[in-house]
Amino acid sequence: MAEYSELIKKFDKIRDYMRDFYIYGFRTRDDFSIKSLRSYDNEKRRIESYLHDIMSFRQDENGKSVFISVDCASINTNPLYRAFKTKSFTKNDITLYFIILDILTEHSALSTSQIANIIFDEYLSVFEEPIIFDLSTIRNKLKEYEKIGILTSEKDCKNLLYSLSKDDIDINNYCDAITFFTETSPMGVVGSFLLDKCKSVQKCLSYKHHYIMNALDSEIIEVILQAIHSKRKIEMTNFVSKTQREKTVIVTPLKFLISVQGGRQYIACKQESTNIMKNYRLDYIKKVDILGKDGFFDDSYKKLEGILLNTWGVNIGNTKDLEKIVLTLRILQNEKYIVNRLLKEGRGGKVTQIEDTVYTFEKELYNAQEALPFIRTFIGRIIKFECTNEKVKNTFYKDLEEMQKMYGE
Repeated sequence: MAEYSELIKKFDKIRDYMRDFYIYGFRTRDDFSIKSLRSYDNEKRRIESYLHDIMSFRQDENGKSVFISVDCASINTNPLYRAFKTKSFTKNDITLYFIILDILTEHSALSTSQIANIIFDEYLSVFEEPIIFDLSTIRNKLKEYEKIGILTSEKDCKNLLYSLSKDDIDINNYCDAITFFTETSPMGVVGSFLLDKCKSVQKCLSYKHHYIMNALDSEIIEVILQAIHSKRKIEMTNFVSKTQREKTVIVTPLKFLISVQGGRQYIACKQESTNIMKNYRLDYIKKVDILGKDGFFDDSYKKLEGILLNTWGVNIGNTKDLEKIVLTLRILQNEKYIVNRLLKEGRGGKVTQIEDTVYTFEKELYNAQEALPFIRTFIGRIIKFECTNEKVKNTFYKDLEEMQKMYGE
């Protein structure tokens, strides 16, 4: 029987459980039917080991449900980053890690065979029953540490010499900037690791809208970023919420899109099979594999940029026809903040003053339906709403009629 460990081997598994605890906090132990109850208990214990201060539970007739409870506006740092700092390792991993770093602290640059000799002669020789590392294991560890930036290497004749990486930048001068990056960037987990190296971190920032759940998508984002920068396609396993099943698609990722209202993150892609643009929610993506190059990446990216000029929300226009909305508003002279809001939140729409207190807002969109929630926020000031899509126009006025029935004149 496998021994229980608080450390994580594969983050994708813990990602699913943490999402369930955070979003579906009403679930009980018996509701996790996909995994065994033993697996559920183990994962819950792991999560509680590093999120114990924000874990809560609720007891009702259906049983005990565990959930993550935190006021995102009251915290300075994202607690979910702790999950990335609990990776599992073997006793050989940790032994070699400290021995190699100790050796290279005293010696400026050594080859693999020189490091191996020092390990056997000066470290393992003092033990009665030492762990024996073969040369290939040591070589692989040195390559691994070089890949993650702990070591650097240089060629000297036929030998490859390894030495400790040198930090030429004092990050203590940038702690405030790193703190802001950590809590606002899609790859903020990188900033979290950097902050661990800062001597002192001032908790001087607070956030009205703090979307901590995005931290769980960091590994998916990192792989997609690699594909974008190398202009490659990806094979993506995506969870389809409507059918409650997983679907694998081949796409070319082009650009990340983040909602400033709800904090949801999307990746805009060109589908390989249909050659059309589509957005995918990052928290629905289960797995990503990088494939070959897309020779039309630049053309697709340019096309997407043009589409986004006439896009309001999630849906990317794949039709040729644009729908025009014209909103006529009465705005008093002491309500210039309303005009500023139209300019700031109107997604590039045109604002025109036609009388002292009458303004129009115009915008062409591929899907005008998505602009209705924004338009409804001006009810009380709206003189007239027009749209080339009669369905959108009728929906708006039908909603007003329903409101009148509910609230009266």
